Amino acid sequence: MKNNSAITKAIRLALLAGATGTAMTAPIAMAAEGDEVERIEVTGSRIKRTDLETPVPVTVIDRSQMDAIGALNVADVLNSSPVAIAGSDQSNTSFSTTSVGLNTTSLRNLGEERTLVLVNGRRFVSGIAPSSGYAVDLNSIPTSIIERIEILKSASSAVYGSDAVAGVVNIITRNEFEGVELDSQYGISAAGDRGTWEINLTAGKSWDSGNAYATFGFDDDEGLKSSDRDFSAQDLAYYADENGNDVSGPLYSSYPPQGRVSFSNNDGETISLNADGTEFMADGKFNRAAYRQLVSPLQRRYAAAGLTQELSDTVRFFSEFNYNNSKTKGSTIEPTPLDVNEGVFLQDRNGTGGIDINSPLIPEMLRSQLQAAGITNMNETEFVRRLVEFGPRSTDVRRDTIRMLAGFDWELSDSWTANAYYSWGKTDQWQDNGGQLNIERALNALDVVEDDEGNLICADEHARLQGCVPLNLFGAGTVSQKAVDYTRSPAKATGQAEQEIFAASVAGYLPVELPGGEIGSVVGYEYRIERGSYQPGDLAQTGSSSTNRAQPTDGQFYTNDLFGELALPVLDTLSVNLAARYSDHSVVGGNVTWNAGVEYSPIESLKLRASAATAIRTPNIADLYGGRGETFASVSDPCSGVSLTDTGSIAENCRANPAILARMQAHPDGIFELTQAELQGTGGTIGGSELVQEEEAETYSVGLIWQIIDDISLTVDYYDISIDNAIASTGRTTVLRRCYESDPSQFDPTCQGQVVRNGDGALTEVDTGTANENQIDTNGVDVEITYSTELFGGDFNSSIAYAWLGEYVRTSIESADSVDYAGEVVYPENRAVMNLGYRLNQFDVSWRMRFWGSVVDSKDGDNLNLGTGLPLTNANHIDAVTYHDLNFGYEFMDSARAFLGVRNVFDKTPPLLPQATNYGGTGINTASEAYDVTGRYFYAGVSLKF
Repeated sequence: MKNNSAITKAIRLALLAGATGTAMTAPIAMAAEGDEVERIEVTGSRIKRTDLETPVPVTVIDRSQMDAIGALNVADVLNSSPVAIAGSDQSNTSFSTTSVGLNTTSLRNLGEERTLVLVNGRRFVSGIAPSSGYAVDLNSIPTSIIERIEILKSASSAVYGSDAVAGVVNIITRNEFEGVELDSQYGISAAGDRGTWEINLTAGKSWDSGNAYATFGFDDDEGLKSSDRDFSAQDLAYYADENGNDVSGPLYSSYPPQGRVSFSNNDGETISLNADGTEFMADGKFNRAAYRQLVSPLQRRYAAAGLTQELSDTVRFFSEFNYNNSKTKGSTIEPTPLDVNEGVFLQDRNGTGGIDINSPLIPEMLRSQLQAAGITNMNETEFVRRLVEFGPRSTDVRRDTIRMLAGFDWELSDSWTANAYYSWGKTDQWQDNGGQLNIERALNALDVVEDDEGNLICADEHARLQGCVPLNLFGAGTVSQKAVDYTRSPAKATGQAEQEIFAASVAGYLPVELPGGEIGSVVGYEYRIERGSYQPGDLAQTGSSSTNRAQPTDGQFYTNDLFGELALPVLDTLSVNLAARYSDHSVVGGNVTWNAGVEYSPIESLKLRASAATAIRTPNIADLYGGRGETFASVSDPCSGVSLTDTGSIAENCRANPAILARMQAHPDGIFELTQAELQGTGGTIGGSELVQEEEAETYSVGLIWQIIDDISLTVDYYDISIDNAIASTGRTTVLRRCYESDPSQFDPTCQGQVVRNGDGALTEVDTGTANENQIDTNGVDVEITYSTELFGGDFNSSIAYAWLGEYVRTSIESADSVDYAGEVVYPENRAVMNLGYRLNQFDVSWRMRFWGSVVDSKDGDNLNLGTGLPLTNANHIDAVTYHDLNFGYEFMDSARAFLGVRNVFDKTPPLLPQATNYGGTGINTASEAYDVTGRYFYAGVSLKF
């Protein structure tokens, strides 16, 4: 197609204006007829071409968009696009240990693991602990080296390989940067907190045979405590008022700093006392939010460099280097809640169990009331306490990511080129967790006697030699510093993700011409190996600390891929693109994926396009080899309530267990009846599974690009994505049901080693892992409009990017139950970004509006009013929210630019989503993926060029 077509002009407008609109500062340069035009590679195809269009929709975010909102992190810009949402961010990971401080992205809300992130068209190493998942941490890519971001809004496994199910984010760097640029910025919220600042230096030089660039920088985000904002300062939930409406109110923890002891007296009444024996009152409960993090602090130090050098007239060498050090220090949550009986005196640790009623630790007021109820040991009570003396549970995480890449381009002839490169990347994670309790030492410190002088000492002499002092949990402030020092558990963990890639390809134009021109082609090979390991602390692995028990992760896999692509210009107005890839995965075997696209221009100003593709996501290290971690999520025993006379497979399989049968026979009604403690006390583990297979997706899109008039362009695209065998963790109740519904002749009481019952027949452990559990179907429409014109002697530009979500249905493969999430909080049916920009001489101004449509917290009533135990009513609906951002800039000559701006100009407070809502983040009382948690935010900076 001709390079100066109206459609190409529309695409160039989009490239300059960006997906979310940027200030255009230069006229569009169009090649004249007959001029030599360089072929370029556009995201979505490996075939270099002279035009900018492809059959699949691509959205572009220009560098000036990052400048316009003062973004320190590329995630701040990328996740504001209507087609992307945060997978992990500094708020929704604040309650996590392994993922705190991450910034990832998820296209179409299909998950960060189904969004492939590239740098200059090539894969980047994962930044997530291999036990937790797989995704590029956007913290690792400094904004100072980014030229633009191209978002391919369609599956593209045939072109780029596994994981490109939702689409591709391709970050293009400033490879031909010339000169020296010094950038500095400072920001602070209207409340005077969350200070941020950055400074970076970028330098580049071009010469006749090559170019080089390097950047170095540092930035710091101080973060926010939950107590810094009214909406998150108190742990909240919804209750009912006198009219039955949902109203928010405090939600306190029943694990108080003074301890709480609950038991039944001789009349069957439940009695709750403070651990010193005084009456337990509601105001003695605990506000967890006082210790929680609203935004995790984050520091980054980074360096990046690139070199391109022509070695001869036909050979060019290229290389890239990235290093990033990110630290999250001082991210906290509330002190450890300790269930003394369950958390310390577990039967696999100490057969005696519990604290004897005559222990000198027990205050006399408490002892007398317990004895009056016939209690002889504390294990006959519920004894819980908040370990405030140990300080908050803290997470300090350091991640070092390094990536090196080198390759060659060969010009084989006027029509053919070859490319080969090797890349290696690694992310190391070091993690220190504070505020944990050493369970083994706590056992010693709770076993107390009086010495000859009446002093309390640890009963075990060997433990005393190691520094053991009594751990007095009976009252507020009763734990001494020496007891804290003795029983404190240092919790360290390390992880490593590593990636190696070798790829080679040959591209060129076949000696056969179609009516529309030459046939472009690419064939290539790619070898990729992924390695991952994660080592929890020794005490976490043995279950000897107050954190959940966890096993290490260690594994690797490799793929061998062959791929090819054809660009067929059937007519001047009609072209077809075809691509295919064969991937041989070392665990799941071989798979074929393909892409097919067509473009048709009935008139010069209009292009119609359609594409269809298959894609795969092969299981990652976490899916396959994720170490088992302890879980206490609720589980339903299929044998509960089964009787001696019930028929069917479940009943027969339940009665096959002698302990269950004995309890039925002893029960007056002949049923297997569990106590409340047994119903709630089922432990177990969750982890990876080497049996998991690849996900498979089918996608298609149809759309148009229309240059309405010279200054207005429109793109509209409909998409449809269907994912089969989506990987998820199998619910533990599902594990049990599948096992007990099996034919009695094939029934295994251990359910292939996943289920353990005790001597009374009660479940003590149900394990689960990853499996191919679901089908996901989603569709919608993307619309982008750009407009630019001269106005009052300056340049005005505007853009609108709008996304409509038709459906987002997740269906269980096993049960066929379906849920359509479209219209829920993080699945808005309507989402848009509008930008207005104006430039006059050295002055520029931009205004951005971010729209998040009205949503509900749940369409199926799976949220709760804690006062009634019923689904939310009026609080289930959340009104639409629009955020406004303003930026001013001024250029001093050609070498300096100063800017200042405001994000969330009208200081919108996020909608309230507290505990028991579907999407409320723990500790933040809202959904940070959708709503701004910081409030009005000011920033200013300067950029100097030399």
